[in-house]
Amino acid sequence: MQTRDRFVDALRALGTVAVVLLHWLMPVVAWDGHRLDIGNALSGTGGWAVTWVAQIMPLMFFAAGCATYGSLRRSTDGWSFLRRRLGRLLWPIGVFLAVWAVAGPALVAAGVPWAAVRRAAGTAPQLLWFIAVYLLVLACAPLFGRLHGRYRWKVLVGLAGCAVAVDVARFATGVTELGYLNAVVVWLIPHQLGFFHADGTLAGWSRRRLGAVAGAGVAVLAGLVALGPYPASMIGMPGAAMSNMNPPTVCLVALTGYQIALVLLLRPLILRLPDRPVRWVQRHSMTVYLWHLTAAFLVFGVLLLGLGVTPPAPGTATWWWTRPLWLAGLGLLLAVFVGAFRWAEQRDMRLPRPRVGLLGYVGLACLLGALLLVITGGTLPPLDRGLDGVLRSDQALAVLLGALGVALGVLARRPAAGAVSSTT
Repeated sequence: MQTRDRFVDALRALGTVAVVLLHWLMPVVAWDGHRLDIGNALSGTGGWAVTWVAQIMPLMFFAAGCATYGSLRRSTDGWSFLRRRLGRLLWPIGVFLAVWAVAGPALVAAGVPWAAVRRAAGTAPQLLWFIAVYLLVLACAPLFGRLHGRYRWKVLVGLAGCAVAVDVARFATGVTELGYLNAVVVWLIPHQLGFFHADGTLAGWSRRRLGAVAGAGVAVLAGLVALGPYPASMIGMPGAAMSNMNPPTVCLVALTGYQIALVLLLRPLILRLPDRPVRWVQRHSMTVYLWHLTAAFLVFGVLLLGLGVTPPAPGTATWWWTRPLWLAGLGLLLAVFVGAFRWAEQRDMRLPRPRVGLLGYVGLACLLGALLLVITGGTLPPLDRGLDGVLRSDQALAVLLGALGVALGVLARRPAAGAVSSTT
């Protein structure tokens, strides 16, 4: 019986907590009676340095790659692997979107200003960009698992070369949309590195080698920022001319190298984390991830719209001494959300085996298009101009779920009566 890798579980738990804390501490929210503005506390001088540590999405994809490697080895075929993963994602995502679909109109009917509801309802589901990219990476996983077994490090070199080529083409032509090819290529790199950890390759690396890789990653990242067209921040900033996240750039590849080497150096410390909190976060990670921004918006709404209290400016003495209270309050509210919705994460939607034909490929094309809309936030031309901004991230997410249902409905068929169903 295969045991879980406690280091990977602890890393995923740390990553989940880091994402939550970052999203709870970053927002600078203001309401003028007509418009809800959301800024970023890290947009000030020196805030970019925090993002070199706090942007931990490479570690999340690395941990996902570790888990994927084991799942691929246990699966009889690619579809068995994909349907198991999809089955665990559909319930929590579907419940989350259904609640927001009902809550939005209900809040407006209760007297909450439409502008505030629209901004919150359009921002909270943007977290699903990670799920959209994760689904695309999962779809590639069976192929890249085979490539890993045959070509090993050549696969990573090829992916890194593709990421560089995409950025070169993007900046040479001025066509920003070309950069969205890296929405898959860049995140495949930490996912592929997860394969190397899961098969034991990285365990044989000395601390000196890991330190050299971490140092090289920081040096390359600093060089790209200093000499290239890239911003210093590893997250998107309000009003910035460009972002390293949307679309992803090769800066995230350098960030991936240094972060993964660093956490492997810190492995003994990470393994000392208490087992019980790690297991709790591991069991509820999707619920925590989906609902933590909703908790923040609810508290912001009560403060700004209900009590007329303006949150303190970031970095002030008041801001600092109120942070423990702020985090404690949001933590309690998030615990309520977890208690209410954790059942969805623990359900497994059993998906039947596929029957692929012409309609199946049409369904897959719809699904890939919907994922692209989610990743880009509905901003690819001509959508951004032709629809006058109507198709925003919240509508794009609805398209994702709709297309996913259509694709699975077309691809999947219940076993005929008397047929023997396979167990995965």
